[in-house]
Amino acid sequence: MKKIPQRSESIDIKTGIELLHEQIEEAKGLLNSRPIQSKNHEDWNKTTRESLIKIYGSKSPNISTILSAPGQNAVWMGMSDTVRERYEASSLENKIQMLENCIVSLKLKAEHHSLKSFYT
Repeated sequence: MKKIPQRSESIDIKTGIELLHEQIEEAKGLLNSRPIQSKNHEDWNKTTRESLIKIYGSKSPNISTILSAPGQNAVWMGMSDTVRERYEASSLENKIQMLENCIVSLKLKAEHHSLKSFYT
């Protein structure tokens, strides 16, 4: 069985931040061209998952936490397409906020590494 690395060594923090910015812009584009099609949201989730794996590694809890972020509205079996779309839009807005928090965290990590190497 092939061992999956905890964190990808092929991507640096700056590139990770750029990937997250791209996904945020894609998400905003989906929100600006509503109604959001489920297929487009699924495609966005797939690309975001791939980016998060590159940044944090495949075992990071950030992946499932971000991609399973719920929307603000209630959901139920047989809900209308309009209600489903509102839920997906709200979920996407929450995911954007979480990705923005990841960017802040990565920037702080980069600053910490920069200061650490400056003093050593």
